[in-house]
Amino acid sequence: MSSSNERDSMSPVRRALQPEPVVVEESSRWVYYHKPIIIMVIGGLLFTAGTVIAFLYFSRVGRVPYALGPVCLSIGLMFLVTGLVWVPVIRQKVRKGLIREMYSRRLPI
Repeated sequence: MSSSNERDSMSPVRRALQPEPVVVEESSRWVYYHKPIIIMVIGGLLFTAGTVIAFLYFSRVGRVPYALGPVCLSIGLMFLVTGLVWVPVIRQKVRKGLIREMYSRRLPI
């Protein structure tokens, strides 16, 4: 059952039960680092927004709710630190080769 015509004619149950080879592709670093980068960007934006909102509140320029600035500051800082800690963890896993197994895809023959 090595030809693709025989594989296409198999029943769906048999096709699901037959193991497929795992092919590991070398890809760009974006595959590994896109989540922490996105988290850091969101954290930076929230931290900046919190700083601006807190400045507006304390300078009494506009009618800004009291807790909005500190909440944005704290959530933004939490996201930023989480992303900054996540990058070295991923770097260490990539060096050990552990993460390649997680990101490997099954490709049809």
